[in-house]
Amino acid sequence: MTKTAMLAVAAVAPVGDDNRAGAPTALPGRGQVRRIIILTYPGCFLGEIIKLLEMLAALNDFAVQHGGQKVQFVTQIYSSVGGRISSPASRMIHAETLTMRGPVPVETDLLIVAHGTRAAAAAPNPLLSRWLQAVCPGAKQIVALGSGALRMAAAGLLNHRQATTHSALAPYLAEHYPLVSVNVPAALQIDGNILTTSEHIDLRELALLLLKEPLPPNRPAQGGEQALQLDTTPVMARVFTRHDTISHRVTLWWLAHIDEDLSMDRSARFLAMSERSLRRHFTLEVGYSPYLFLLLLRLELARQALIDTDLPIDKIARRGGLHDGQQLARMFRKFFKITPHQYRTQPREARPSLDHPLYAALFNGRAIPPWLQELQCDAASHSGR
Repeated sequence: MTKTAMLAVAAVAPVGDDNRAGAPTALPGRGQVRRIIILTYPGCFLGEIIKLLEMLAALNDFAVQHGGQKVQFVTQIYSSVGGRISSPASRMIHAETLTMRGPVPVETDLLIVAHGTRAAAAAPNPLLSRWLQAVCPGAKQIVALGSGALRMAAAGLLNHRQATTHSALAPYLAEHYPLVSVNVPAALQIDGNILTTSEHIDLRELALLLLKEPLPPNRPAQGGEQALQLDTTPVMARVFTRHDTISHRVTLWWLAHIDEDLSMDRSARFLAMSERSLRRHFTLEVGYSPYLFLLLLRLELARQALIDTDLPIDKIARRGGLHDGQQLARMFRKFFKITPHQYRTQPREARPSLDHPLYAALFNGRAIPPWLQELQCDAASHSGR
């Protein structure tokens, strides 16, 4: 076995050599303990889970460096009969699993249902469905990766919920489970504490969301209480108030030139670094790629202007670097399922929450976060405005 494969196996190896269902009583070091349960089955892919776990650990290490709390991740892997599970993508990647026939895990922080081949994910497995029905009520967060949504649907856990899956499997999911509302274009669908993904998911951004405070189990989004209630103010404040960070320097420059064409190449040249280095440093510091963060920043500035000014929508778009009102409308529809005009004209109390998960992890759609207010003031003073 190669060194890489051995590391991959270690990344998903279960903690301990027994099958106890309770949470561990002691761990080395200090900090919060977060228990992760992974559901596997013959024909599932382990590589995606390995990447997700590695990103969770890396993002938490970064948070600790900036004053956040250390999280101890305790991982256990289950399959129908226990023993070794191999990934069909590479027989060199495998995991030793616990059996579902033992005690059922309780008080799980995160349950991950693995993605697999269509045949494997759709194969009838009453034991697996009963296990999910027993475990999910006690899980704070549940992630069904790709075809893992088929396993959740077979257990009846996606009934009357919105879900996504790999685009090739969406017709099958819709046909065989008509009580599931299938959102085909979505890379990530959040309904209550259940997250489902398609092949377009960005695992780093998914990991960032999973590190936030989860909703209580089985609580779907209703009215003003959306599926994602995140407060990133402490993390963002620590990142953007440190003047020595790449993210602070480039965001300050973006805000001072927000009406211009801010390509990543131009941004990197401002910082006197390569575009690749900019992407790597910014993503490590903030958890978002610089391109995506800049787009969400422009959307937030446009939202503020729609509420606080009487400027025409086309002028708001141009001032925010979104070219024209049509592009701003496209972005609003893509992220918020509403047009800028509809958002602006609705009474404040009836205005919908802007709850796209990537946006909501940065902004609450109601008030300007303090870290952004500080950056706007600094940018205005630097530009002489």
